[in-house]
Amino acid sequence: MQKNYVSPDYMKDSFTCPHCGTLSLMNYIKVNYFNGMYQNISNKKDVVGTNWILIATCQNCKKEIIWIDNIYVYPDIIAEEANADMPDSVKQLYDEASLIYNKSPRAACALLRLAIDRLCNELGETDRDINKNIGALVRKGLPRIVQQALDVVRVIGNKAVHPGQIAFDVDDKNTAIMLMRLLNIIVERMITEPKEIDSLYHELPESAKNAVENRDKK
Repeated sequence: MQKNYVSPDYMKDSFTCPHCGTLSLMNYIKVNYFNGMYQNISNKKDVVGTNWILIATCQNCKKEIIWIDNIYVYPDIIAEEANADMPDSVKQLYDEASLIYNKSPRAACALLRLAIDRLCNELGETDRDINKNIGALVRKGLPRIVQQALDVVRVIGNKAVHPGQIAFDVDDKNTAIMLMRLLNIIVERMITEPKEIDSLYHELPESAKNAVENRDKK
Protein backbone atom coordinates (compact mmCIF):
# COMPACT_ATOMS: atom_id res chain seq x y z
CA MET A 1 0.00 0.00 0.00
CA GLN A 2 1.37 3.44 -0.96
CA LYS A 3 1.24 5.27 2.35
CA ASN A 4 1.63 8.84 1.01
CA TYR A 5 -0.62 8.65 -2.05
CA VAL A 6 -2.23 12.01 -2.87
CA SER A 7 -4.76 12.05 -5.68
CA PRO A 8 -3.96 14.48 -8.56
CA ASP A 9 -5.80 17.77 -8.22
CA TYR A 10 -4.92 21.04 -9.94
CA MET A 11 -5.64 22.94 -6.73
CA LYS A 12 -2.72 21.21 -4.99
CA ASP A 13 0.92 22.28 -5.10
CA SER A 14 1.99 18.64 -4.84
CA PHE A 15 0.38 15.26 -5.44
CA THR A 16 1.34 11.74 -6.49
CA CYS A 17 2.43 11.93 -10.10
CA PRO A 18 0.46 9.48 -12.28
CA HIS A 19 3.55 9.05 -14.47
CA CYS A 20 6.30 8.22 -11.98
CA GLY A 21 4.28 7.48 -8.82
CA THR A 22 6.27 9.98 -6.75
CA LEU A 23 4.73 12.49 -4.37
CA SER A 24 6.13 15.54 -6.11
CA LEU A 25 5.88 19.31 -6.36
CA MET A 26 4.17 20.61 -9.51
CA ASN A 27 4.72 23.69 -11.66
CA TYR A 28 1.73 25.02 -13.58
CA ILE A 29 1.03 26.91 -16.78
CA LYS A 30 -2.32 27.65 -18.43
CA VAL A 31 -3.01 27.92 -22.14
CA ASN A 32 -6.02 29.40 -23.89
CA TYR A 33 -6.68 27.02 -26.77
CA PHE A 34 -8.43 29.63 -28.94
CA ASN A 35 -5.89 32.44 -28.97
CA GLY A 36 -2.77 30.51 -27.93
CA MET A 37 -2.11 32.80 -24.95
CA TYR A 38 -0.30 31.10 -22.10
CA GLN A 39 1.19 32.10 -18.77
CA ASN A 40 2.82 30.66 -15.69
CA ILE A 41 0.49 30.68 -12.73
CA SER A 42 1.00 30.52 -9.00
CA ASN A 43 -2.65 30.71 -7.93
CA LYS A 44 -4.74 27.89 -9.41
CA LYS A 45 -7.90 29.72 -8.32
CA ASP A 46 -7.26 32.09 -11.22
CA VAL A 47 -8.20 29.29 -13.63
CA VAL A 48 -11.83 30.19 -14.26
CA GLY A 49 -14.13 30.14 -17.24
CA THR A 50 -13.69 27.99 -20.32
CA ASN A 51 -11.25 27.39 -23.16
CA TRP A 52 -8.31 26.80 -20.82
CA ILE A 53 -5.79 23.99 -20.76
CA LEU A 54 -4.06 23.67 -17.39
CA ILE A 55 -0.72 21.85 -17.47
CA ALA A 56 1.13 20.67 -14.37
CA THR A 57 4.76 19.55 -14.74
CA CYS A 58 6.05 17.00 -12.25
CA GLN A 59 9.32 18.20 -10.74
CA ASN A 60 10.54 14.63 -10.36
CA CYS A 61 10.03 13.13 -13.85
CA LYS A 62 9.32 16.38 -15.78
CA LYS A 63 6.22 14.90 -17.44
CA GLU A 64 2.93 16.74 -17.83
CA ILE A 65 -0.49 16.25 -16.28
CA ILE A 66 -3.36 17.99 -18.08
CA TRP A 67 -6.80 19.42 -17.29
CA ILE A 68 -9.17 21.03 -19.80
CA ASP A 69 -11.54 23.57 -18.26
CA ASN A 70 -10.75 22.11 -14.83
CA ILE A 71 -11.59 18.55 -15.96
CA TYR A 72 -8.77 16.02 -15.65
CA VAL A 73 -7.88 14.42 -19.01
CA TYR A 74 -4.29 13.06 -19.02
CA PRO A 75 -2.73 10.63 -18.19
CA ASP A 76 -4.93 7.86 -16.82
CA ILE A 77 -4.76 7.91 -13.04
CA ILE A 78 -3.95 4.65 -11.32
CA ALA A 79 -4.96 4.72 -7.68
CA GLU A 80 -2.83 3.72 -4.73
CA GLU A 81 -1.59 0.15 -4.96
CA ALA A 82 -3.41 -2.65 -3.20
CA ASN A 83 -1.93 -3.88 0.05
CA ALA A 84 0.49 -6.71 -0.78
CA ASP A 85 -1.43 -9.02 1.59
CA MET A 86 -4.75 -8.50 -0.17
CA PRO A 87 -6.15 -11.90 -1.27
CA ASP A 88 -5.86 -12.50 -5.01
CA SER A 89 -9.61 -12.80 -5.55
CA VAL A 90 -10.07 -9.35 -3.96
CA LYS A 91 -7.01 -7.76 -5.54
CA GLN A 92 -8.23 -8.68 -9.02
CA LEU A 93 -11.36 -6.57 -8.48
CA TYR A 94 -9.39 -3.81 -6.76
CA ASP A 95 -6.89 -3.53 -9.61
CA GLU A 96 -9.62 -3.40 -12.23
CA ALA A 97 -11.42 -0.66 -10.31
CA SER A 98 -8.19 1.33 -9.83
CA LEU A 99 -7.68 1.45 -13.60
CA ILE A 100 -11.14 2.81 -14.41
CA TYR A 101 -12.24 4.85 -11.39
CA ASN A 102 -11.25 8.17 -12.95
CA LYS A 103 -13.19 7.55 -16.18
CA SER A 104 -16.01 5.35 -14.91
CA PRO A 105 -16.42 5.84 -11.15
CA ARG A 106 -19.79 4.10 -11.04
CA ALA A 107 -18.39 0.91 -12.51
CA ALA A 108 -15.40 1.16 -10.16
CA CYS A 109 -17.64 1.55 -7.11
CA ALA A 110 -19.64 -1.52 -8.10
CA LEU A 111 -16.44 -3.54 -8.38
CA LEU A 112 -15.15 -2.22 -5.05
CA ARG A 113 -18.36 -3.10 -3.22
CA LEU A 114 -18.07 -6.59 -4.61
CA ALA A 115 -14.41 -6.63 -3.49
CA ILE A 116 -15.40 -5.70 0.08
CA ASP A 117 -18.00 -8.46 0.12
CA ARG A 118 -15.43 -10.94 -1.19
CA LEU A 119 -12.84 -9.78 1.36
CA CYS A 120 -15.33 -10.53 4.14
CA ASN A 121 -15.67 -14.05 2.74
CA GLU A 122 -11.89 -14.46 2.58
CA LEU A 123 -11.74 -13.46 6.25
CA GLY A 124 -14.21 -16.19 7.16
CA GLU A 125 -17.48 -14.23 7.23
CA THR A 126 -20.04 -15.87 4.97
CA ASP A 127 -23.36 -14.30 5.93
CA ARG A 128 -25.38 -12.98 2.98
CA ASP A 129 -25.78 -9.70 4.89
CA ILE A 130 -22.58 -7.66 4.51
CA ASN A 131 -23.64 -5.55 7.50
CA LYS A 132 -23.40 -8.65 9.72
CA ASN A 133 -20.07 -9.64 8.15
CA ILE A 134 -18.53 -6.23 8.85
CA GLY A 135 -19.95 -6.32 12.37
CA ALA A 136 -18.27 -9.69 12.93
CA LEU A 137 -14.95 -8.23 11.74
CA VAL A 138 -15.35 -5.36 14.22
CA ARG A 139 -15.70 -7.91 17.01
CA LYS A 140 -12.47 -9.50 15.73
CA GLY A 141 -10.56 -6.22 15.89
CA LEU A 142 -11.55 -4.06 12.92
CA PRO A 143 -11.93 -0.44 14.15
CA ARG A 144 -15.57 0.57 14.45
CA ILE A 145 -14.79 3.81 12.64
CA VAL A 146 -14.14 1.72 9.50
CA GLN A 147 -17.64 0.28 9.83
CA GLN A 148 -19.01 3.80 10.14
CA ALA A 149 -17.09 4.97 7.08
CA LEU A 150 -18.41 2.05 5.03
CA ASP A 151 -21.92 2.97 6.13
CA VAL A 152 -21.40 6.53 4.89
CA VAL A 153 -20.68 5.23 1.38
CA ARG A 154 -23.67 2.86 1.60
CA VAL A 155 -21.80 -0.40 1.68
CA ILE A 156 -23.65 -1.44 4.83
CA GLY A 157 -26.61 -0.21 6.84
CA ASN A 158 -30.23 0.46 5.91
CA LYS A 159 -29.31 1.61 2.40
CA ALA A 160 -26.90 -1.23 1.74
CA VAL A 161 -25.88 -1.87 -1.83
CA HIS A 162 -25.74 -5.54 -2.73
CA PRO A 163 -22.60 -6.84 -4.46
CA GLY A 164 -22.41 -5.48 -7.97
CA GLN A 165 -25.41 -3.15 -7.56
CA ILE A 166 -24.87 0.54 -8.27
CA ALA A 167 -26.05 3.42 -6.08
CA PHE A 168 -26.13 6.27 -8.59
CA ASP A 169 -26.39 9.10 -6.08
CA VAL A 170 -23.08 8.33 -4.35
CA ASP A 171 -20.95 6.65 -6.99
CA ASP A 172 -18.44 9.35 -7.85
CA LYS A 173 -14.64 9.42 -7.98
CA ASN A 174 -14.27 10.40 -4.33
CA THR A 175 -16.42 7.45 -3.27
CA ALA A 176 -14.25 5.09 -5.31
CA ILE A 177 -11.10 6.50 -3.70
CA MET A 178 -12.61 6.11 -0.24
CA LEU A 179 -13.62 2.50 -0.93
CA MET A 180 -10.11 1.65 -2.12
CA ARG A 181 -8.58 3.18 0.99
CA LEU A 182 -11.03 1.35 3.23
CA LEU A 183 -10.23 -1.96 1.53
CA ASN A 184 -6.55 -1.37 2.20
CA ILE A 185 -7.26 -0.44 5.82
CA ILE A 186 -9.27 -3.63 6.37
CA VAL A 187 -6.49 -5.76 4.88
CA GLU A 188 -3.86 -3.91 6.93
CA ARG A 189 -5.71 -4.42 10.21
CA MET A 190 -7.09 -7.93 9.68
CA ILE A 191 -4.27 -9.58 7.68
CA THR A 192 -1.02 -7.59 7.62
CA GLU A 193 -0.80 -6.60 11.28
CA PRO A 194 -1.60 -10.09 12.67
CA LYS A 195 0.91 -11.61 10.24
CA GLU A 196 3.63 -9.19 11.37
CA ILE A 197 2.87 -9.81 15.04
CA ASP A 198 2.94 -13.56 14.48
CA SER A 199 6.30 -13.21 12.72
CA LEU A 200 7.72 -11.22 15.63
CA TYR A 201 6.43 -13.78 18.12
CA HIS A 202 8.09 -16.66 16.28
CA GLU A 203 11.41 -14.81 16.34
CA LEU A 204 11.38 -14.75 20.15
CA PRO A 205 13.75 -17.14 21.97
CA GLU A 206 12.12 -20.41 22.98
CA SER A 207 12.52 -19.50 26.64
CA ALA A 208 10.52 -16.32 26.12
CA LYS A 209 7.76 -18.14 24.21
CA ASN A 210 7.56 -20.80 26.90
CA ALA A 211 7.23 -18.11 29.54
CA VAL A 212 4.36 -16.49 27.62
CA GLU A 213 2.59 -19.83 27.13
CA ASN A 214 2.98 -20.79 30.79
CA ARG A 215 1.66 -17.38 31.84
CA ASP A 216 -1.41 -17.81 29.65
CA LYS A 217 -2.17 -21.19 31.25
CA LYS A 218 -2.41 -19.69 34.74
